[in-house]
Amino acid sequence: MRFFFFQLLLIQIIAASDLRFGDEQIIVMLKEYFLSNKSAPLLMGHQFYTDKDETIFQIEIKTKTQDVNNTLLFGFKAINDIANVAKTKFTHSILVIHFNKVALPIIAESNLKCSKNYFIYSNDNEKQWRKNCLTIQNY
Repeated sequence: MRFFFFQLLLIQIIAASDLRFGDEQIIVMLKEYFLSNKSAPLLMGHQFYTDKDETIFQIEIKTKTQDVNNTLLFGFKAINDIANVAKTKFTHSILVIHFNKVALPIIAESNLKCSKNYFIYSNDNEKQWRKNCLTIQNY
């Protein structure tokens, strides 16, 4: 099953077709995205919702404090890759990072249109993405 969804994702990216997936398929793809990579953080949950004029793709993950930078990049890459093939037109992404030790979570937010320039099209570099697209808060 995992192989099938990644084949479809790869075909869509290569062919640049209009193949889009519904929310249930997106959830399966999200779970497989995290399970298929040995260095992926633990996916704790996801949520899709609308707030005002934004359609939000949110995931919650758990990691070690020393891996927070890689986890941040991995999480937003996952959201961008999967939102790019979703039927739902997500506009905003939220990544909630929990830590293995007792520490407050980090909440990072990004506009998906802005993030695509780094994660999908490779027009921006990481520094530009962090400066122009990313907001991080501690709670």
